Amino acid sequence: MLANKQAWSVLVWFATLVAMTEGLSDVGFLSWFGSRAATYMTRIPLIPMLIAAVGVFFIIHYLFASITAQTTALLPVFLLAVLSVHGVPARAVTLILVYSLGLMGVLTPYASGPAPIWYTSGYIPTKDFWRLGAIMGALYLVVLLAVGMSFAVTFLQ
Repeated sequence: MLANKQAWSVLVWFATLVAMTEGLSDVGFLSWFGSRAATYMTRIPLIPMLIAAVGVFFIIHYLFASITAQTTALLPVFLLAVLSVHGVPARAVTLILVYSLGLMGVLTPYASGPAPIWYTSGYIPTKDFWRLGAIMGALYLVVLLAVGMSFAVTFLQ
């Protein structure tokens, strides 16, 4: 068991990244970020604001160790910020943000539970993992925004 370097690598990665996520919360960064985001969101027209919120929520996953860590730390902050804007369809925006969580598993070698296992197996070179993650992540985000925003707009009418 001690010779299994890939398993130890996954353990160290997750431990470090989870600790970093907890540290962001402990120092108040997430609260600060949420309050600043809410302030700026009230100044932007509704549809561009929703696109920006979903895009930032998706892209910021690069800073988190796992989907679970991001969900616990940021989903409440983003929902509070977005839903503080008058006229936002709560159900539609909540669903779009939650759907984006399921698409984030491809972004990085530490994005989801299986990702470090695929990464440390050596079948996908590091450069390709990051490149393909960025390409697929961008594609998924565009499709999510196209479908999700049309869904949200129907709730506005």
